[in-house]
Amino acid sequence: MTPVTRIGKRWTVNECIQLQREFELLQLSVAEIAVRHKRTPNSIMYKLDQDGLTDYNVLYINHYDLNTPIPSQRTNKYEEEDDDVDNIYDDEEYIPEDEDEDEDDTDNEEDVEYDDDLKAHVMHLEKQVMALTEMFMKSSKNKSVFSLFA
Repeated sequence: MTPVTRIGKRWTVNECIQLQREFELLQLSVAEIAVRHKRTPNSIMYKLDQDGLTDYNVLYINHYDLNTPIPSQRTNKYEEEDDDVDNIYDDEEYIPEDEDEDEDDTDNEEDVEYDDDLKAHVMHLEKQVMALTEMFMKSSKNKSVFSLFA
């Protein structure tokens, strides 16, 4: 394993250009780039995100291979496996059925009312923020230095 000697060091312009070339043109993995730059994989992912080349979360998920399915494990080691029973949740295309399909859909009306209340609340908050901004701007014109405690 290559030592990580550049922890905490500033990124140089040449290093940033090299990082972009390795990621976009050469399409190297985060681990390979980290070894070349003598930095941690996390710092590489953060810098790529900071430079706008990709999203940190996507890199993190791919680097640590978080999309792999978790192997099914028995919760009790003394439990016997039952091969005759098919688990409906093992099928990736399983879509749970609505149990209340026959009932009228009255929840939609409540959702609409909730959405309207939420929109009204957001509009009220936006007006308050605008009023505070105006007050701040007026007070900062009259004073040379703004202080929260003045």
